Amino acid sequence: MRSLAGGGAPALLWRTVLVAALVCGVGLLPWLSRTDPALTVLRARSADRDPDPETLRAIRDDLGLDDGPLALLGRWLGGLLHGDAGTSWVSGGQVLPGVVQALGASLLLMAGALAIAAGTVAAVCARTLRLGARG
Repeated sequence: MRSLAGGGAPALLWRTVLVAALVCGVGLLPWLSRTDPALTVLRARSADRDPDPETLRAIRDDLGLDDGPLALLGRWLGGLLHGDAGTSWVSGGQVLPGVVQALGASLLLMAGALAIAAGTVAAVCARTLRLGARG
């Protein structure tokens, strides 16, 4: 089997297809869970509120849930192409600032883990490298 790690256009295309499939899968999770997405949103917003039909209808109308998952996913992807990551179903705020903030924390965590890994490799290999340099 040919490795895609070598790079090039086929590898980039394959990775793009995988990312698109992952994004679509995550976007469809509220419907794949076999739970009414409006009920999930209501519970996330206010756990102590009763799920009466009027409240669930208002949430469906507000979020456009009756349009179906593919229409919502299509609108979200269209907005993403214009720099709009959408609005949170729970808080009602913009998603992009939260993603940027989480990305900063994730990059900091990744840099720390990389530094620890590099330090561990240096400590484990130092004696071998020193003995190899003596020849």
